[in-house]
Amino acid sequence: MKSNKKNFFIPKIEEQDETEINKAEKTKKSFISPISGRNVKDNQSFPFVQYGNKGLQYEAFRDTKTDNSEEINKRFKDSYGQKSQIIESENRSKKALNQIPDYLKKEQDDTKKKIVKSSQNTASTIVSRQEISKSVFVEANFQEDELIDSSYEDLNINTGQKHENEFIENKHINRNLPESANDENGWNGRKVPKPQTVSRKVGRRYIAPSVELLKKGRGKSGDDLVYVNKQREIIDNTLSEFHIAGHVTYYTKGPAVTQFEIKLDGGVKVEKIKNIASNLQMDLKCKSLRIEAPIPGKSTVGLEVPNIKQDFVMLGEFLTNKEFLNDGNPLNVVLGLDISGNPVYLDIGEMPHGLIAGTTGSGKSVCINCMIISMLYKADPDDVKLLLIDPKFIEFSNYEEIPHLISPVINDSKLAAAGLKWAVDEMQKRYMLFKTSKQRNIGAYNEFAKMNPKIEKLPYIIIIIDELADLMGATGNSVEEYIQRLAQKARAAGIHLIIATQRPSTDIIKGTIKANIQTRIAFAVNSQVDSMVILDHTGADKLLGKGDMLYSDGVTDMRLQGAFITDSEISAITTYLTEKYSPNYMFTQEDLQKRIEDEETNKINFREDEFFDIIAVFVVKNDAASINRIQKEFGIGFNRAQSIMLGLEELGIVSEGMGSRSRNVLVTSEELDVILGS
Repeated sequence: MKSNKKNFFIPKIEEQDETEINKAEKTKKSFISPISGRNVKDNQSFPFVQYGNKGLQYEAFRDTKTDNSEEINKRFKDSYGQKSQIIESENRSKKALNQIPDYLKKEQDDTKKKIVKSSQNTASTIVSRQEISKSVFVEANFQEDELIDSSYEDLNINTGQKHENEFIENKHINRNLPESANDENGWNGRKVPKPQTVSRKVGRRYIAPSVELLKKGRGKSGDDLVYVNKQREIIDNTLSEFHIAGHVTYYTKGPAVTQFEIKLDGGVKVEKIKNIASNLQMDLKCKSLRIEAPIPGKSTVGLEVPNIKQDFVMLGEFLTNKEFLNDGNPLNVVLGLDISGNPVYLDIGEMPHGLIAGTTGSGKSVCINCMIISMLYKADPDDVKLLLIDPKFIEFSNYEEIPHLISPVINDSKLAAAGLKWAVDEMQKRYMLFKTSKQRNIGAYNEFAKMNPKIEKLPYIIIIIDELADLMGATGNSVEEYIQRLAQKARAAGIHLIIATQRPSTDIIKGTIKANIQTRIAFAVNSQVDSMVILDHTGADKLLGKGDMLYSDGVTDMRLQGAFITDSEISAITTYLTEKYSPNYMFTQEDLQKRIEDEETNKINFREDEFFDIIAVFVVKNDAASINRIQKEFGIGFNRAQSIMLGLEELGIVSEGMGSRSRNVLVTSEELDVILGS
């Protein structure tokens, strides 16, 4: 009987002979290019190397090694020419090898002999490597010279690139070149590029001057408790002598003055302390005394007594504050320290116009310089432009050719008037741009320009007039008209005025100017009248000078000690800017002069003026032959009103000018009709 059982077995994959596998792996497969298919040679290539000895860089891949450099030079001579860097490098290596001391060459020869004895087959390879090591050693000696010789050609370095320390780089790097480098072709017939000085460029990225150019420090006289307590007793005794119920409760020592706070009893009038101001000054034996009654926000009266020594603070102390430098507001400038020693800054954009007055030596010019330097450190020339007017020729001379200027510093009075007229025209143009783009002010327009690359953003324009008195005396009412129009409307257009004078009189600072300039900075003045003109109240006549100021924003007053900067610091900063950047003027003084000449040439005939007949009737009917009256009634400028008045004089309608007195009307209404009808 046959069994149905099958033999048990375990199936398995047949093993392939290892020799067959190795043979299959070694079979070379043809290279297939994704573009050209099989019509491409499968050649092995090596990465391209741009450094070292080009003749020996492939030495490790050769089957037959090269024993000498003559064959290498011969191989590369036809490709690169006699003066190739490869051959020159070998020539320099040979020359330098002759300069190696004898004891070093002897030591190298001994080493080579020992290696040759060991094996003849390896000798050629070792010797070749020994030559390579010599070559590397020699080139290390030429490393510094090679940097000078080929850095501009091989590396293609652009020496005009933007770099923070670019302006001092060429001044402090001193390389010792061999004598042959002074020849026309350098050594070995190769030209050595001369050190390049940094050229001034327009439009390059602005890098502010280093704060190291500014001096830092502040005077600290300290709190003399004995002296302060003595003054406190004197004040209390004086109040008691005049039967004023009150006493000193607190004091604050500032940079220039110490403020004593007096608490009065109930029912005591504040005016009583003001009435004994002279007695307090006499008892305290001080130069001046200022009473603030009451202190804003407090229930005490402030008595400001000068310190024995007036402290100072350098501008560098403010500009080292990173929060101030990086606040993103280029118009935020340094003013000084308040009575508590805290820094005070002024935002010109919110000001928006300022009036500064003070006698010679009071600190007026230093204050303006601190404002300008603050803007130079914080503002890009494309963001803020300065129009500097200096009739005295000396105040702004250091700022010539800085990149922030709209035009060269203006010293001539007629050109100054033309510059202000340009500012008025620029204001009108900007308002037309705002109208077409449906924007309210310069900030909104510049944000709109960021989203529209075809639209250029507008820079802020800061107009600084150092001496208004000289300008008003030379150009008459035309400057007053332009200042008035700018003060009324220029804020939204990004144009701001800062006007300074040392003669704060009513004929210089007229009511039309003061009405539109709320921010006032008063330094020491000679009289209470001058203080009234600048601040509308007394107090500036009690200031000490040397930076002691009263700052008024139209609501409150604040006593400050202004920051200080020296002429040498200003010169260092402006020298850095003028060496590194070129000015990009919006107009030149020649343009202003041409504009003045064109206006005089193309002056409209007074009979062609549309207002002439109307004004003639008004003058005769109201017997008012006054230029100021015509300006107010018809809203025209001074130049136009003056031209019409001269026309009336020429026709015999009014008399000649009689100084400060009004002209006389010489005709009747009937006679005027005949004159105008003819």
